[in-house]
Amino acid sequence: MDLDAIRAELHRAVDQIIDAHVGGDGVRPQAPVVDPVSVTAKEETGEWKYRWPDGGKEEFYGTRWYEAVGEQGRHRVRVAWAHRAAWGKDDRRRAIVFHRQGGDSSTTYYPWTEFVETDDGRYAAIIPKPGRPRAQLRDGDPLPDRFHARVVDRTDALFNSIAEGSSLRFVVDESDELEMVRHGYWVATLRHRF
Repeated sequence: MDLDAIRAELHRAVDQIIDAHVGGDGVRPQAPVVDPVSVTAKEETGEWKYRWPDGGKEEFYGTRWYEAVGEQGRHRVRVAWAHRAAWGKDDRRRAIVFHRQGGDSSTTYYPWTEFVETDDGRYAAIIPKPGRPRAQLRDGDPLPDRFHARVVDRTDALFNSIAEGSSLRFVVDESDELEMVRHGYWVATLRHRF
């Protein structure tokens, strides 16, 4: 008897029942949430190249600057878009929120968070555990307040090629770069990246 497979099926069944009662179309409605981080869109900067710590280079086909202001101060961040092979798809899109460290002339960046294209075309990022920010929040863990009125789903519900993925992801539309930056700021705050 495969208990993990039974558990996964039960989770999917419960999710379908909840979706049917919440939104008829299976999509949970998003209510506006007051967030203590103010984000302002700045200039688009087009293509950009980034060298990862392991020496690998990645080309981003589109980027935009943002200014994020919150309890940790004012920070300049860049949302950069790329394609990578992942979870059964050769060109899965992703948006990475990079923090520029240092002054205006600095070329030092640190990735705060990454949103990966889901099978249905939305974008999802890992939610860290507040008490252990290098660990991922799992189904059944207490959900931080900032996510109560937002779309959160299990990884295995977002990517068909994942059979059992109980980690939770924050889900947004492709066009919601402001919310991507807010999430990145929250993650960076948890991980003491300021």
